[in-house]
Amino acid sequence: MTELMTLHARLDAAAYKISDNFCYSCYKVVEGEFCPTCHSDDFMRHVEGVGVEYGTEWVIDHIIQDRCESVDDEALFDEMMDECYPEIEIGCCSWSPSHVMSELDPTAYRIGVQEHVDSLVEDCQLYESDGEYYQVFDIEEMLIDIEAE
Repeated sequence: MTELMTLHARLDAAAYKISDNFCYSCYKVVEGEFCPTCHSDDFMRHVEGVGVEYGTEWVIDHIIQDRCESVDDEALFDEMMDECYPEIEIGCCSWSPSHVMSELDPTAYRIGVQEHVDSLVEDCQLYESDGEYYQVFDIEEMLIDIEAE
């Protein structure tokens, strides 16, 4: 869990780095800690060409979606199933375990896919952002680039 907290702290810092303070009262981007017009310090975050909103979660989602590629959760599950179980052979034909499971019991297959993804998230191998999953090492590489800017 500490790894995830550290990753999220780095993502939060990156969100502040690529976004600007925005005073909604004056409706303008502001440099510094206070708006020079109304003296407010209650800023929204602004990302050029994307929008304005309170908080950094939306900026984090934008950074990840813009700079990282989401994973195919079914392909990850298929790979795991096919590595763990032998091919199913009947006569002269053979099928991969993942294919057999997806065809014979699609409900169990979808549950298996979700449970596998959940375990990868829990093990800090995947990061969920706006309903999509991303490899943690891809996010860490992206953060290295942002931190170097």
